[in-house]
Amino acid sequence: MRKTVAIAAVALSVLSGLAEENKCTFSMHVGNSTAEQTISKGSGESSRSGTTAKSSKTKTVTRSVSWPVSVSIRGEPLPSSGSVKLRCYFFGTTNGKPTLLGEEKLDVTLDEKGNFKTNVSSPAEKLVHTTTKTQTGVGNRRNWWARRHHGRSTTANTKSTTTGTRVTGCIIQLVVNGKVERAYASNPGWSRFAKSDPVPTDEILNAH
Repeated sequence: MRKTVAIAAVALSVLSGLAEENKCTFSMHVGNSTAEQTISKGSGESSRSGTTAKSSKTKTVTRSVSWPVSVSIRGEPLPSSGSVKLRCYFFGTTNGKPTLLGEEKLDVTLDEKGNFKTNVSSPAEKLVHTTTKTQTGVGNRRNWWARRHHGRSTTANTKSTTTGTRVTGCIIQLVVNGKVERAYASNPGWSRFAKSDPVPTDEILNAH
């Protein structure tokens, strides 16, 4: 009889512990993204070969993207300090190819009401825009006189290219005691991956 009572007491204790663990409710809200960028222009280059002149200019844009995140946990007892994290994955493209830009884990420090706010920021990435102008039929003053009196003219061609890395989105997970409780994906196509642990980054890049 004593053994039966002891087993029942242990079972009751386990159920009580599960009830306490499940008392808390979790919410996470991620707002609209904002971008910060700086622009720098190159000095430009020019060259000439015969009657062809070529000039190019570059513009470098350094850009990072931020998302405001609000976390709210209600119930008692609140999770202990250090047991709540934001796990962040940043995605982009490099020269048009999808790539994982980085991962970050942030501590969530709840106030006395169980609230927390922060901004999650992507790595700063660079894009280089190059504009190249090519002119043919360019020459000295004698060539100019010939063009004017014999109908010769110059032709110009402008080409623009962009290289480098751009940020395209993120996945943010609210992790409590090692479990993903809430998740956000900036791209709706990634939503089915957002709560996975670990996040299947290769599948996301293939679905990019």
